[in-house]
Amino acid sequence: MLMKNFSWLLLMDLDGTMWDHKDISKLTPPFKKVREDAISDLNGVLVKLNKDMLKLLIWARDNGALISTLSWNVPEKAFKALEAFGIIKYFDYLVIEDTDRKDIMLIKLLKKIEEDLGIRFNIDKIVYIDDLTIHVNDIYKNIGKIKFYQVGVDFNDFKEAKEIISKALGL
Repeated sequence: MLMKNFSWLLLMDLDGTMWDHKDISKLTPPFKKVREDAISDLNGVLVKLNKDMLKLLIWARDNGALISTLSWNVPEKAFKALEAFGIIKYFDYLVIEDTDRKDIMLIKLLKKIEEDLGIRFNIDKIVYIDDLTIHVNDIYKNIGKIKFYQVGVDFNDFKEAKEIISKALGL
């Protein structure tokens, strides 16, 4: 990870957000790349990468973001999918646990970032993207009202995501 001045934190869900499959934990590795934007598991189940979210990661990195996953999955399977897609390099931290308590995962991540980099992000500089809203209330209650955006509801593509985040953060 390059040491630089990070001005905001981007948290990215994986299932239904980074890729189209809703539960990568149910698939069977090894995963193999079958196209630039798709992998398959041992049983031939196809998983497509959301190219707009990949563009968002690249844009976010170029615009001062520290980037982490925030995913409820079997870690080993999600790591293998990230590697097969060739996108693991876009993440500074990989927060993937087999628990539905994303609020607790985020608390641990924020402590780790502070220990590693000496950075404490203000609540208004944390952006979380997910396809589901089920974790948001716990995060709001236990951490604060971070900026949450739901794929397919708050934005539909890279351009809309970039605009909504830019406006919210004043980028």
